[in-house]
Amino acid sequence: MNGRDKAILSAIGVAIAVVVVAIIVTLPHEAPVVPDDPDPEISPYPEGITFDKTTSTLMSEESVVWKVVDQLKEHIDKIKDKDEYEGKLLTFDPGFYKVTVGEDTFNLIVDGKVTKSMSWKYHLGKEVYDVSVSYEIDISELANIMIENREWNDNAKFEFVDLPRAVYVNDTVRSIVSQLESRYLEIGGSLEDRQSYADFLVSFAQLGIEYPHRTYKWEDDMGNPVYDRDIFGNSVPKTSTDYEVWGCEEYWANSLETLFFGIGDCDDSAAVGCALFKAAGFRTAMVGVPGHVAASVALDSFEERNLEDYKDFLNTYRVFTKSSGYDITGQDTEILYYGVDTTKGQAPVGYLLKGSAESIGKETMYWGMAGYYPVPEDQTELDGIQ
Repeated sequence: MNGRDKAILSAIGVAIAVVVVAIIVTLPHEAPVVPDDPDPEISPYPEGITFDKTTSTLMSEESVVWKVVDQLKEHIDKIKDKDEYEGKLLTFDPGFYKVTVGEDTFNLIVDGKVTKSMSWKYHLGKEVYDVSVSYEIDISELANIMIENREWNDNAKFEFVDLPRAVYVNDTVRSIVSQLESRYLEIGGSLEDRQSYADFLVSFAQLGIEYPHRTYKWEDDMGNPVYDRDIFGNSVPKTSTDYEVWGCEEYWANSLETLFFGIGDCDDSAAVGCALFKAAGFRTAMVGVPGHVAASVALDSFEERNLEDYKDFLNTYRVFTKSSGYDITGQDTEILYYGVDTTKGQAPVGYLLKGSAESIGKETMYWGMAGYYPVPEDQTELDGIQ
């Protein structure tokens, strides 16, 4: 090989080396390294506190004082039963708790299910039938609804347009409807008679859901009755029907919350009635009127009832009158809804208190226009609580 050939080969070698170096240098800029591990999960518990789901146990690195409030108790019981424990470990039954350690407070949800049951007597013609249902409620589902709904209520204006959001249909509600349908057929009912079937369905909300006490009462250490003050001496709203369960003057409960506690005022039992109607395949609407809320159901045909037939088990039958209406917002004027009260006993579908019926279509001072507010037909479980 002569000197000229050696020079050519040397030049080629240098060029190749430059290209290789360029590739090595530029590759990192074209394909940055992606870390294998995602961002670490943020613990919902204070520093030094962990939760073992397999044993339902809270654990602390040091001995601490655990202050526990059972969130699945009515308010009047919660304020009396604040439990304290000391130690490194604390094991829980399935439930929903507010736990305080030092200056830190957090929610604790322990998975599980709770079974509820209700029974009542239903009047059909001259016969009286026993009706009973039992149903399961998933604690995690309930707890998450309670967290979100309490936040909503804390900032709510309580306008009628928001009433449908309380209607929540899930497997619990569908189970109740399935049992009611079976019992309705057993006592001779026909599913083709949609009005009679709706009467039977809503009896769950009318007769199964307990109406709260308007006046809060308890006994002091001497056994003396105390009215309108809680155990700390704080004054209680004298007209509130929500204080007993929720500890506030006004609270619009999600229908699953009401099914759990089995107690609720007009807006709560009406939401339960609408949830049952919706789960059974009816179109339904919440009815907002001054100082009151009712349920309603859409029917293709309607047969007037003789209210005299209800006098033996509906002592307010004389103050009821026929009532129906269309979507008050004007979005759908084709569907006619028939109102039904859920607080006065076994009132028939298509009838409201006279004062309620007369206010439909009128503007109220605080809540908006009185009328029928439909529950969206495509409203899903999650849509209802947003």
